[in-house]
Order: sequence, then structure tokens, then C-alpha cells
Amino acid sequence: MEKLEMREWMSALEEVIDNKLKKWEKGRIENGECVQVRWQFEQCHIILDVFWEDSHEHVQFQFHGPRSKHHFVWDGLTDRTFNKVVDRVGNLAMLAMYPPIDPELRE
Repeated sequence: MEKLEMREWMSALEEVIDNKLKKWEKGRIENGECVQVRWQFEQCHIILDVFWEDSHEHVQFQFHGPRSKHHFVWDGLTDRTFNKVVDRVGNLAMLAMYPPIDPELRE
């Protein structure tokens, strides 16, 4: 993948995630081999590292919250990786913002 395509892929991904995480605080760091974007909502953190070294492109996704931690790695900056990242962000963000209510605590 060419550098311009990688930047466009990253920009599109970041835009979609930003739309999902409007209530979250955002930070971004970039160097020559990696872009790290992180979002925080209360005590929950989503950290996305996109490595764009030639022929070793991959995405590392981390979710840290008081109740759970998740770590995923996907190879390649493809449409499939894009969809997996967006799907995980959406699912975990919903759990962070609207945690399930324990029915036993309601009584």
C-alpha cells in the first residue's frame, strides 16, 4: 500500500471513530512508523496504534476499563481490518457508556 493510501485509510478510520465517540476525549500522536489515537470516557480508554511500515502494516487495538480489558491485532490496512476496528470500537464504547445493569441489584 502506498503512503498516500495509508494516510487516506487512517483518515477515514479516524473520522468514522470520531463520529462514534463524540462524547469521548481524544488525543493523537504520530511519528514515521506509527499513528496512535486514543480516546477516553470516564475511566475507559480506547487506544488505536496503526503501524504503516512497508509490508508490515497492522493495527493494534486496546480497550482498558475498570471492568474489562481487551487487546486485538489485525494485519494489513484493508477494508476488512477497517470494518473489524469500527465494529470493536462501537461495541466496546457502548459497554463503556451504557454498562449492563445487574438484575440482582435492582431488587
